[in-house]
Amino acid sequence: MLILALDSTAQVGSVALCEDEKLIAEYTINTGHTHSETLLPMVESVLKIAGYTVDDVDLFVCTAGPGSFTGVRIGAATVKGMAFGKEKPCIGVSTLEALALNGVALEGILCPAMNARRQQVYNALFACDGFELTRLCEDRPLAITDLGAELQEQYPDRPVYLMGDGAKLVYDALSETLGGRLRMLPERLLHQSGYNTALAGLRLYRQGVRTTDAELMPVYLRPSQAERMRMEKGI
Repeated sequence: MLILALDSTAQVGSVALCEDEKLIAEYTINTGHTHSETLLPMVESVLKIAGYTVDDVDLFVCTAGPGSFTGVRIGAATVKGMAFGKEKPCIGVSTLEALALNGVALEGILCPAMNARRQQVYNALFACDGFELTRLCEDRPLAITDLGAELQEQYPDRPVYLMGDGAKLVYDALSETLGGRLRMLPERLLHQSGYNTALAGLRLYRQGVRTTDAELMPVYLRPSQAERMRMEKGI
């Protein structure tokens, strides 16, 4: 099965082309350019260099959120556009679960964290035995102080590995409290990976998920700043 997967939920953008679990090509950038400028050229480059077209793709996958509101929308819209009229499955996966796969070879608690502003992160926790992940909670927006209290109370004796663009925020805030148990992954493993997005989508496909392009929807977890301002003003 040929899988095209992409992530545009944070500053790093990543596109991968896979044959089931086999990685054929991956293109990742961290340039600060907007995904509206770079995502489609990245997709076109990956397909062209591998000798495929978008019509050859059997499964489209994107991280559906959480993350940057604009980035989440761009990723979902790009997949919807490529898959439109092709009757191919389009699967949206959790950004946090795809991030956690960066640490799948480790043993301990995997703690993906994405900067949600206001001293909060988008977060989920996963236990890992060095081979596979077990989800411990749903994706949620959470104050960093509350995350620290949860890790201290529920997992006091296990190493905690951080990844995501909020990892340094969490590390700086909690490293004194959690001591040497709190560790950041190396730079290359901190960020989103199109390949891990593909793996997360393939897992759902094998579980029977068959989302269409029309059914693929972004997941925001909380209202945007504009929506919050309207609610505060009672509009």
